[in-house]
Amino acid sequence: LLQRFEKFVTPKDATQLAGIRLRLVRAGYRKPSAVRVYFASRAILSIVLLGLAIVVTPLIAGQLPVPGIMLAVLLPALLGFFLPTFWVERQIERRREAAELAFPDALDMILVCIEAGNGIDQAFRRVAREMSGTQSVLSDEFGIIIDELWAGKDRAQVFEDFTERVNVPDINAFATVLKQSDEFGVSIAETLRVYAAEMRHKRVMRAEEKANLMPVKLAMGSIAFTVPPTMIVMAGPSLIMMLRSFAT
Repeated sequence: LLQRFEKFVTPKDATQLAGIRLRLVRAGYRKPSAVRVYFASRAILSIVLLGLAIVVTPLIAGQLPVPGIMLAVLLPALLGFFLPTFWVERQIERRREAAELAFPDALDMILVCIEAGNGIDQAFRRVAREMSGTQSVLSDEFGIIIDELWAGKDRAQVFEDFTERVNVPDINAFATVLKQSDEFGVSIAETLRVYAAEMRHKRVMRAEEKANLMPVKLAMGSIAFTVPPTMIVMAGPSLIMMLRSFAT
């Protein structure tokens, strides 16, 4: 059914399609029909919400002017058009945060597997299996790496595609380290040991940074929710008396 309407809702520009496909892959939607469903959902939601607004607005608008009625009708349509985009962006951010938080532990597990005598392929396979129940994002990505390596894809290209899908700076640096170790013949275990120590240090620094920002956030919340009510309580009666005096 979606294939019949694909030419009406899907853009023809190859660059735009590639960008949308990359965003959907980063959000976890890898099926070939994901692009088609994305554009179809935008069109369907816009039409449905526009129809509901046309039906409901005359019943509740009352004596609104014509520009207000048009705005009340068009806003739901715009909301339906942009809602899939907001959803995809939220999924991208959620997966990126999950991968960033789970990566230091995954790196330690990969290092343990390599030091135990496993190759990089076997290490990724074992870590993907161990993390499947707790960190599904990295587990799925490691599974894709394993499948691509077993299919005969170039190792450097596999890690480059991995960084494109995840889009996490630490993982990008990790993939660069693996590619350089593979090219120059450096010991992967030694390289990963140094990089894992650096990742643990970064995680501690991020936690300290969030802890240092907490007093500022609490102060901003206290000011926002304490000062305005206090000013209203203190100045409200005087303001009412002044208005009554000016009225008489």
